[in-house]
Amino acid sequence: LFFNKLKFKGKGYYIYKNLRNTIATQFGYTHGIYIHEWYNNVKFISKSSLVLFGLYLEDINYASLSLQSFRKINVFTGRGVRFARQTLYTKPGKVSTYR
Repeated sequence: LFFNKLKFKGKGYYIYKNLRNTIATQFGYTHGIYIHEWYNNVKFISKSSLVLFGLYLEDINYASLSLQSFRKINVFTGRGVRFARQTLYTKPGKVSTYR
């Protein structure tokens, strides 16, 4: 049994699951993005984290990378979809010259 844990952060971002094991995302796009999971199961741990698990590692990696590609991590704010133990490096914004 293989699994991947995903976390997401951002205002107004949420992911929910249908009864047919379809993952629906709301990431600020005008149309909803749907990912159909036939071989994997999805379990929500909290409002902002979920676990994909199943028997085949390739299917789990494909599903988690496709979820991650819809909303990549913003370098300045840190918002987006990432793996659970992924390190996050943020850039500093514009520094005022009047210090």
